[in-house]
Amino acid sequence: MGVILTRFLFLLNISSKLILFRFNIILYKRSASVQKLIIFLTKHRHFFRLVIRFFVYFLAFFLVFAGLWVNRNFGEPSLEQILYHLQFGMQGLVDTDPFFVNSFIQEAILTALAVAILLVIIEVSLAYYLIHQYKNHHTSTAFSFFGLEEFAKALYWLINHRAPLFTLIAAFTYFAVQFSLLTYTYQKFAKDYFSENYLDPKKVNVTLKNPKNLVLIYVESLENAYQDQHLFDKNLLKSLDDIGGVSFGNFRQAPGTNFTIAGITATQCGLPLKSITIYDGNGQGENIKSFLPNARCLGDILHDHGYHNVYMGGDALAFSGKGMFFKDHHYDEIYGREELKGNLTKAQMNYWGLYDDDLLPKVKAKLVELHQSKQPFNLTFTTIDTHGPDGHFSKLCLKNNAKNFEDIVECTANQVTDFVNFMKKKGYLKDTNVVVLGDHLAMYNPVYEGKLTTIKQRHIYNQFISRKKITKTRDHILHFDMFPTILEFIGFDVQGGKLGLGFSAITPKSPQPSIELLDEMESDLLNESETYIDLWKSDIAEKVVE
Repeated sequence: MGVILTRFLFLLNISSKLILFRFNIILYKRSASVQKLIIFLTKHRHFFRLVIRFFVYFLAFFLVFAGLWVNRNFGEPSLEQILYHLQFGMQGLVDTDPFFVNSFIQEAILTALAVAILLVIIEVSLAYYLIHQYKNHHTSTAFSFFGLEEFAKALYWLINHRAPLFTLIAAFTYFAVQFSLLTYTYQKFAKDYFSENYLDPKKVNVTLKNPKNLVLIYVESLENAYQDQHLFDKNLLKSLDDIGGVSFGNFRQAPGTNFTIAGITATQCGLPLKSITIYDGNGQGENIKSFLPNARCLGDILHDHGYHNVYMGGDALAFSGKGMFFKDHHYDEIYGREELKGNLTKAQMNYWGLYDDDLLPKVKAKLVELHQSKQPFNLTFTTIDTHGPDGHFSKLCLKNNAKNFEDIVECTANQVTDFVNFMKKKGYLKDTNVVVLGDHLAMYNPVYEGKLTTIKQRHIYNQFISRKKITKTRDHILHFDMFPTILEFIGFDVQGGKLGLGFSAITPKSPQPSIELLDEMESDLLNESETYIDLWKSDIAEKVVE
């Protein structure tokens, strides 16, 4: 027994030594590889540090210059608006004139790239100079006496370790303030205002009593400020004012309505347009395939009552999902840049698409065709020439001696007036009512600073034009209120006078919103809402159809 135990211990000892020997070989090989890697990284550590510093600088200045570019071209959009366009409809932006895309590449990407390279070069040069000076002067009494040695150390420490981080923090702070990041974060956790106040139009009885055709005109960024003779030396919208329609003088801009497709959605569906975090928690997990499929909007109601709906606009239908909105809400004919440009070359268009003087003749021709059909119709169209940041000088406006942005505004107003007068001469106002709206307040343009921003309370332009004058129940109105108001303007009866978030402004006995309503909306309307997200869920819409 003792002999067996002795042999077993001997074999165990030999085995353990063999295992340890093999393990040491493996460890040696691995440590050799690790050592090579460490040597490589140590040898090239300065290069890798420069690369990291470069990318940190580039990211920081990209945030700054991209924010400035967005501000110049789109005013002061919220993070909601930025996310919406990132998630939905960017193809239309890419398809615009190369000048527009190139301006982003040059002003945001290439400028950030140049600044990052320059800073890295300056840092390397300065660091080398400081180290060289320190090595040659650190024993100098004068160098130490004046504190230059400590200053050199502090400056080198700052450049060598902290400058990129501080720059990135500053850039991110600017970006967060510019696009209201804190507000966006708050909205994810605050109360669900939308669910508490939204009245689903599917649950409202809407009947047609005295049908009228509808011509709905969205004029890009048109606001009442352009009527101010003190700011512009004359009323730039005088021709429109002289038509003699009824206007709501206190038409204010609510949250989620401050860009074109948002203004259209709000006035036709009675709800705001906002990012719904498409890839977060709503079960879709992919790009949106339909636009508010579970919402009932103006086009849907008109379609159900036998109307033929047509949309025409000079810009691309793909941008911001505009074409999809009209398609999914029963517009029978939808025309954008590609459908309307005909033989026009890029040189004959602006970077968005057709100038207004090329669009309006096509709209007139379509109007004549629709009116001859004897079927009730809704003709909706959008203008583009007054779009920021600089506006667009059409051939007609140049012919009329337009020299600045104010002239473009006046020229656009005159063209819309000419269109309405065309309808009057044709006798169309006997059975057709016209609504002229600014889609939203003006964003950054040549008269934004110093003129528009001096007005404490800005209002969106609007005109309701018909043979039979309407009686207003109030003067303050929001985008959402246009939904039921337009329906009643063309002969519908909206039970209770409310649809979505909007209250009719021409129904005498219907409930009226409080003046403080906008303040509540500005605080909570864009908060996270399950009800709002449900409006985007195609599976719900499909079940309703079934």
